[in-house]
Amino acid sequence: MRPFLSFLRNGIPTRIEAFSPRRTLLDHLRLRERSLGTKEGCGEGDCGACTVALGRLKDGRLVYEPVNACILLLGQIEGADLVTVEDLARREGEGADVPHPVQQAMVEHHGSQCGFCTPGIVMSLFTLHEEAPRPLTREAVNDAL
Repeated sequence: MRPFLSFLRNGIPTRIEAFSPRRTLLDHLRLRERSLGTKEGCGEGDCGACTVALGRLKDGRLVYEPVNACILLLGQIEGADLVTVEDLARREGEGADVPHPVQQAMVEHHGSQCGFCTPGIVMSLFTLHEEAPRPLTREAVNDAL
């Protein structure tokens, strides 16, 4: 057994030396990284508030899938590219954040309610945006959500 975990965090190589084998990805994000955009709703993998994207190589291509961080053990992300809601916007020019197209669409179309589950919705739509053939159908979007 290796004494460390290695993965990418939004394309940046990351290594964690020591962690409990029972630590969930959600606990790591919120308690260790202090990345608070990923929320815990049900803690059982049902509500989707904790959704993040994991990218893995498939047939030589990086494919992103939505996963529930509240039930995924941290060790299960070995070798993957982890993308959270905090990772989507990019910096341009004088430090201004430019929203990802999914985030911009949520703003333009009033796609949020109270905002608690919005990060999970954004991440589910991010994986759809990255992987779905175009044009998207309403049914494909509903299925993704």
